[in-house]
Amino acid sequence: MKSLHDECAEYNVTFVFCGTGRRFVKDGKVYKLEGSIQTEQASKSGLSFPGKPIDFKLTDDWGYPIPEESLYKPYYGERCQNCGMRLTCNGCSRCGKCTSNETVIR
Repeated sequence: MKSLHDECAEYNVTFVFCGTGRRFVKDGKVYKLEGSIQTEQASKSGLSFPGKPIDFKLTDDWGYPIPEESLYKPYYGERCQNCGMRLTCNGCSRCGKCTSNETVIR
């Protein structure tokens, strides 16, 4: 995983490390990760790399540029701050799932 990250960084391409898998080994101890904790641990790893931003030239049906104030502005809730998918995410849909109980490492 680290070599893929390094290659993406070398070419300034976005790399998203979004999940560690259910079993995570640290200091010789095996941890079982449940639910959203996988993506949170991936985020904490520091392996994701933002890369060069994409510059979209959005236009209306007649080819005119869409004004900045009319463009979608993503919303990121509190739990989004530690999500491994944040680099490629379009923001929160405010579905309410974030208000459910946090999953803990067991």
